Amino acid sequence: MDVQLPVPVLAVCGFSGSGKTTLLERVIPELTAQGLTVGLIKHDAHGVTVDQPGKDSDRLFRAGGEVLLRAPNETFARFHPDQGKDLTWALAQLAWNVDLILVEGHKDTALPKVWLEHPQTSEIPAGVTDVLAVLPWGSDRVAALFAIVRDFCLTRQPPLWGGILLGGKSQRMGTPKQLLELGGESLLARSARVLAPHVEGFAYLGAGPLPPDVPEAPQLPDPPGPGGPLAGLRAALRWHPLARWLMLPVDAVAVSQDFVRWIIQQHSQGCWAVLVENPQGALEPAFSLVAPQLRHAVERLAERGEGPRALAHHPKARRVRLPEALAPALRTVNTRQEWETFLAELQGSSS
Repeated sequence: MDVQLPVPVLAVCGFSGSGKTTLLERVIPELTAQGLTVGLIKHDAHGVTVDQPGKDSDRLFRAGGEVLLRAPNETFARFHPDQGKDLTWALAQLAWNVDLILVEGHKDTALPKVWLEHPQTSEIPAGVTDVLAVLPWGSDRVAALFAIVRDFCLTRQPPLWGGILLGGKSQRMGTPKQLLELGGESLLARSARVLAPHVEGFAYLGAGPLPPDVPEAPQLPDPPGPGGPLAGLRAALRWHPLARWLMLPVDAVAVSQDFVRWIIQQHSQGCWAVLVENPQGALEPAFSLVAPQLRHAVERLAERGEGPRALAHHPKARRVRLPEALAPALRTVNTRQEWETFLAELQGSSS
């Protein structure tokens, strides 16, 4: 199936009567208890009957409308069939709002799948491909499917990219921060060197000149709207919407590989943002790891004129307090005085 999604998709297939719905009904609570948001697509060859005839929503649908019904405890969408609303379309509708998608049926599609044996036959029809496992009738299929889904998700994390925030006009510093040098190396080259072993690629986020010693990477200008770290995050998620982004400010003069390893370790399935707190509990909005599912939420924050701190209110965001031993990694320099003070401390510690 030629579709790129930010989340894994697994089909649960078998003949009618093999127990697909019953199994999914028991496994989904186990997954949600782990903090996962599960999307489900069910194939029904006999047609869909979900609305009550005579209700307002049914009358509007039958009048020709595409209906989305919102209520305090759920949202219901109902669309008329057309060739464009196929399985690929359905997957794309769900993928940006969940951690994984389970598909009931669709045995003939090119999806990774689990096959459920029927009580009267263990045969898998010819042409059914990409079968990861066969679950026998009468076995503990709940535990087996839970383990398969857990391992399947863990091995299919979105790629991790690094975003280095260039820091705007640097008016208080008097020169672009990315051009400052530490030990003969620009701050931007240093940030790239720290990130490189842990990410598949990185991007320079913001405008301004790049020092000659940096490795080649895309430079993404801030999109129109509010500036600051949120603008860089928006640019990154727009440029590579299927990636997780680890964000660092270029003026983090003491950021270390230990810090990068630590923040990566804080990300787990079901978490869409790791937001770093300093050891005293204050949020450090320029240091974060953000999953692709937050792209639309980030855009809405920008529309409202809010900053990255507001991400802390998202139900899938996780605030994590940095251990005291790693606290120096959060040190940034915003003014010429702070930069000179930092250099003096370095010289004092080395003498």
